[in-house]
Amino acid sequence: MSHWLNQSMLDKLTSPEPRLPYLEAWLLQEIWTTGRFADQDGKPSEYLRSGEGLVNEMEKLLSSTAGSYFTELCATPSPLKSLSEFFSEYEKGCVVVLDGCSLREIPRLTELAELSRRPVIETSCGRSAVPSTTEHFVGDRLGLGLPTIGPSRLASRRELKERGIAFYFFQSPNEHQAISEEAEHIIVWHRFPDRRYLDSTASTLEFYDSIWDTLELVWKRTVQALPPSRPVLVTSDHGYLYVGSGLSDRRLDGKDRPLKGKRFREFLEEEPLPEESPELFVDRKRRLAVIKGRCHNHPLAPSPSQSLYRHEGISLMEVLTPWLVLGPMEVKK
Repeated sequence: MSHWLNQSMLDKLTSPEPRLPYLEAWLLQEIWTTGRFADQDGKPSEYLRSGEGLVNEMEKLLSSTAGSYFTELCATPSPLKSLSEFFSEYEKGCVVVLDGCSLREIPRLTELAELSRRPVIETSCGRSAVPSTTEHFVGDRLGLGLPTIGPSRLASRRELKERGIAFYFFQSPNEHQAISEEAEHIIVWHRFPDRRYLDSTASTLEFYDSIWDTLELVWKRTVQALPPSRPVLVTSDHGYLYVGSGLSDRRLDGKDRPLKGKRFREFLEEEPLPEESPELFVDRKRRLAVIKGRCHNHPLAPSPSQSLYRHEGISLMEVLTPWLVLGPMEVKK
């Protein structure tokens, strides 16, 4: 029995109550924490390796005994965490979307918030769309009435202008943009770290060290560039899977065939839909099928056999995202 698996955990996982709130608390309070990062001698790659081993064990247990947690991951969140709701709650609020950032990076984000003298008001989980793609997140989770499109096309959208939202899109860590204080609300969308996962170097555990290090530069260009008097939400459109050695569910081998090797697929009207199964989520209304679980199938990166980081399916680490609400910058005494 794994050292984290005790009677209290078993009782919670086998109760008729929703499992997701408990799983979120477990991930935020026991796995992806500052303390566990320190226990790995402050080495990001080791923190990733050990944490993913624990999450993988939990996923195996859930898949065997409590597969309904996938249903909770696919359901509309309640209460709904959306950018629209954040703007309604926080006057002159700002949002920073770090594309592809995950719960794993919360200790780093919290550290950077402290260094920039912004108090953390809330640390919780947001939710990707299903499938866990950027475009579906824009259409389904922002709450701004937008279509399913990429963020590079948002700056000129009428839906944002009518709400008094200024939008800034960053593509590289070194990119700098002057952010105006005039808009009622501000959204800053940065392609980091997701764009890095398309790099052919995303094939080792140690690749994660560079993600951790580069976050400081990205933070300076985004969070620290915002008006210091305004509250800031730091969140993400989706997380990602790490499928290093021993971290792929072999029971899923070949289950992506109806998806043509991808993690999700939208079917034409004339195409037959696959049947719902423990391995596939099927939405007949949207004519959509998505793979469930952690598997090393055809990735997004240019080197399919080597890439260890990917998203677009349904799993804890793809669907659950960071939701950090920061207060205005504190005046240095």
